[in-house]
Amino acid sequence: MGVLGSKVFRSWLAVFLLCVLIFLPSLMHLPMPRGPYYDKVLHLLVYTAAGFFVLRGARSLPLGQHRLAAISFAFLLAALIGMADEVIQLFVPNRFMDRVDFLFDLAGIVCGIALYLVLWGREERKLRGRSPLRRP
Repeated sequence: MGVLGSKVFRSWLAVFLLCVLIFLPSLMHLPMPRGPYYDKVLHLLVYTAAGFFVLRGARSLPLGQHRLAAISFAFLLAALIGMADEVIQLFVPNRFMDRVDFLFDLAGIVCGIALYLVLWGREERKLRGRSPLRRP
């Protein structure tokens, strides 16, 4: 299997594409849509995806075999992406750094990681051949 077909490449490709989606509007000076709380909801949704995909990527690495290490790595990396997004906006005309946006980024990361953990748990139960309702 080549590099393009590897699990590690596929897992991190989603993270890379999401980073492009996050940073491109700032770097190209694209205006953000206006509306009450629209940007906060957008931050929450985008960083939910970031938490999910970064944890998926972390699982493809050797540290991914240890649940706490994978979760910690995913949270820190996704938070670093969010922080970088806010800091970059300091240098972009008509954009500004917003601590509340970063808090919504963190909340989204936690949601994405939680969603992934639910699916990870279901996968493990399926592999063990047990239903969550049955006891051994």
